[in-house]
Amino acid sequence: MNGNLIYDTTLRDGEQMPGVVFSRNEKINLAKKISEFGATIIDIMPAVSKEEYETTKYLVDLNLDAEISASTMMRKNAIDLAYNCGVKRVCMFSPVSKIQMDKMSSKENLKRAIEYVNYASDKGLTVDFAGVDSTRADKKYLINFINTLEGQIDYFFACDSLGKLTPKQTETFVSMLKNETNVKLGLHCHNDFGQAVANSLIGLEVGADIVSGTFGGIGERAGNAALEEIVMGMREQYGTTLPIKYEMLSEICKDVAKYSGIQLQEHKAISGKNAFIHESGVHVDAMLKNIKSYENFNPTEIGRTRKFVAGKHSGENILRYWFEDKFSNEEYKNMLQQIKDWSRKYKTAFCKDDVSKLLKGEILFNGN
Repeated sequence: MNGNLIYDTTLRDGEQMPGVVFSRNEKINLAKKISEFGATIIDIMPAVSKEEYETTKYLVDLNLDAEISASTMMRKNAIDLAYNCGVKRVCMFSPVSKIQMDKMSSKENLKRAIEYVNYASDKGLTVDFAGVDSTRADKKYLINFINTLEGQIDYFFACDSLGKLTPKQTETFVSMLKNETNVKLGLHCHNDFGQAVANSLIGLEVGADIVSGTFGGIGERAGNAALEEIVMGMREQYGTTLPIKYEMLSEICKDVAKYSGIQLQEHKAISGKNAFIHESGVHVDAMLKNIKSYENFNPTEIGRTRKFVAGKHSGENILRYWFEDKFSNEEYKNMLQQIKDWSRKYKTAFCKDDVSKLLKGEILFNGN
C-alpha cells in the first residue's frame, strides 16, 4: 500500500466548516502537535487574512518537522503573498470540471495553470496542484491537464470535491490516473456520502502516493476524510504501519473538537466517546474472557482507555468483575435489576463508581 505520507489540512479545509474559527494560538498548538504526530505536510492558507499570513510566517519560522504548505489561488499576488511568508511549498488550486470552470474554456484554464505554476516555480517554490472537482472532470482533459504539468509540479491532488465517488469508482479512477500519468498522485476526498475514508483507503491501495484529510473529519458540508480513521485503517486493515505517533491521535482529536466547537459523534470510529465503551452483557462477558473479542486493537495505543459500563443491556458478570466476591448470587441478581431500572429511568449507563454511589444511596441526578 502506498501513502506513507500524510497531508494534513485541518488548519485550512477543516476550518472551512461553517462556524469554525481557530485562533492564532490554537492553530500554532495544533500545528506543533500534528507535526510531532508525524504528518508530512501541513496545509494553511495565508491569503485568508492578515492574521493567517502572520500565523503562516510564525509556523514557518518554527522549523517544524512537518513542512508548511500554503494553499494558493492562481493569482500572482496570492503566490507572492505565500512566498513572502517564507514557505517553500505551495498548493495551487483550480477547477478542472466544466461545471466549475463555468465560462472559462478548458484550453484557457490549462493555459492559466501553466502560467502560474511556472511563476511559482521561478520563485523557487515547490508546487503541488489540486484539481478541484477532478472526479467530475472530462477524463481525457484531466489526463492531459496532469501530463502537461509533469515536471513542473510535485503532487497532483485529485479532488473528489463533492464526495461523489463510491469506493469501486475510486479504485477505477485512481488506477486510471496512475496508468495514464507520471505525476505523483495525491487524493483529497470529501464526505458528502460518508465514504471519504473508504475512498481514501482504496485510493491508497491502488497507488495514490499521498492522502489529504483532517483530524475529526471536520470540513465543509459533511467534512473531509478523517485522518485518525485513515491511519488506523491502514495499520489494522491493510498492515501498513506508518512512522507516526499513534498515541497522539486521541489528544489531537480532542483539541480539534475543543477549539472548533464541533463535538464528535459519540459513536464515531476511533475518536468517538463510545468507540471503546462496552455495555452489552454478551459483549462484556466475551471481553472479560478475551479482550480481543470486541476490540481490534488496544485503545491505549492511540491514547484512549477501555471502559465497561452497566445498564439496561448488562449481565451479572460485569458486577462480579467489579466487586469480585463481595456479594451473594442473589445480591448480584438484585443489583442488576436495580441497575436496569435506573438505566431505563435515566436513559444512561453507569460506570463502577456510579454504581457504588447509587448502591450507597447517593444522589447522582437532579430531578426525576
